[in-house]
Amino acid sequence: MSNLLVLGVGPLPVDASDRLYAPGLRTWHFAEVLASRHHSVVIGLINFGDFGAAGSGSGDLPRREEAGENITIVRLKYDPVKIAESLATLHRWARFDAIIATTDIMNHAAARVGLPLPMWLDYNGDPFAEKQMQACVHGSDASLREQWHLLLPALVRGDRFSTAGDSQKNALIGQLAFAGRLNQHTAGEELVHTIVPCSRAMMAHGVGTPYSVKSRLIPAQAFMVLWSGGYNTWADVDTLFAGVTAAMDRIPEMCYISTGGGISGHNTATFDRFSAAVSASRYAHRFHFLGWVPTESLPSLYRQADAAINLDVLSYEGELGHRNRIIDWILFGTPVVSTVLCDLTRRLAERNLIWPVEIGNAQHLADTLAHIATHPDEARRRAQAAREYLNGALAESQVLSPLLSWAASPCFAGDHKDPAGSPRLEPTGLQRLHTDLLADRIAPVRKTARHSFLGRALDRILRRAKR
Repeated sequence: MSNLLVLGVGPLPVDASDRLYAPGLRTWHFAEVLASRHHSVVIGLINFGDFGAAGSGSGDLPRREEAGENITIVRLKYDPVKIAESLATLHRWARFDAIIATTDIMNHAAARVGLPLPMWLDYNGDPFAEKQMQACVHGSDASLREQWHLLLPALVRGDRFSTAGDSQKNALIGQLAFAGRLNQHTAGEELVHTIVPCSRAMMAHGVGTPYSVKSRLIPAQAFMVLWSGGYNTWADVDTLFAGVTAAMDRIPEMCYISTGGGISGHNTATFDRFSAAVSASRYAHRFHFLGWVPTESLPSLYRQADAAINLDVLSYEGELGHRNRIIDWILFGTPVVSTVLCDLTRRLAERNLIWPVEIGNAQHLADTLAHIATHPDEARRRAQAAREYLNGALAESQVLSPLLSWAASPCFAGDHKDPAGSPRLEPTGLQRLHTDLLADRIAPVRKTARHSFLGRALDRILRRAKR
């Protein structure tokens, strides 16, 4: 069995928190399944939003928490400079056989630590597509150049990679090509694997803590439409508001229940716009915002809901990403109404397992909700079929098999080994390749760059490549 360091961003499902984001689910899912295969797992964790200099990260070993059989959690304070030192300290204590990292920020930290260990780097969603949507919401492209600084070292250093879906897998293969990783030494190797998010962490709560909405907050016979989780950059709140209010015109007993809200440290503007529209609506009294409720209470809400809504704007983030909340709704038997953009929603819609809604079409959303309200038995049958499909097609042992196979015998990529098979931290010739390519290609682009931030970004990338 292997001794593994799993890096991620919390909070985790086992933490006492009313907020649970996709990175924490992914980190815990990897760690829990690896530990169940008798690997020894240490989770190196930072908190969501804690991405700035923290002034910590010394050579002292942070406090360790036992989180179940074969799992230890070490909580870190992220610092762009000192995080590598903290990880090196962890390695001196535990002597890991390999590193498995999740999220762009922790993948970058793993790449910078300088340890001669095989690395599996996971991207649960495309970082550039996510930054595009963040730039759109905030009206600024300032974060785009920093994304390349985070991603490129990890692309160069990783030995195996994973994504949330096949569409994102193809995008990452293209990014690896840009990084020079599709070379003679990796020919014939499968560098990138698809690991569809399929965590059953929410199921661990079972019935969960009761959270009564019907008969307490809304009438017992109300048609309850649910939104759960953050209102992220991809959420089409304009169509959501127009479609739900149009449905309320036709369904007098309909109420909208929302958990979650704005995502502090990432995006609160989308939720603020939606809640402002609701406050000015004639149906404001039929919208109920519960905020971030304890994770163990969510199963109770899912079971009460007559339909749950996921609504995306048209974006590459939506096409390349994933929607974890849909998995949870289906596992608890909630009928799902969703736009069809990511791999998961396409698979479900093709099998008539969810209620698809055209992107940006508020009338279609209203019509769909009205149909579900008048055909509840049909909706529940479809929800049950969806659950049966997921339990078969997304069985953990099947979905995570590439990671489990690699973790049993971690290995370097072909361009991270010398001819004798010993590990190298840098692939042969890659540093020179990047310097030559950037010097030849970036200089003319830099001169004609339309946006000043792009010119500065290219300058910085070129300087780093020459180091």
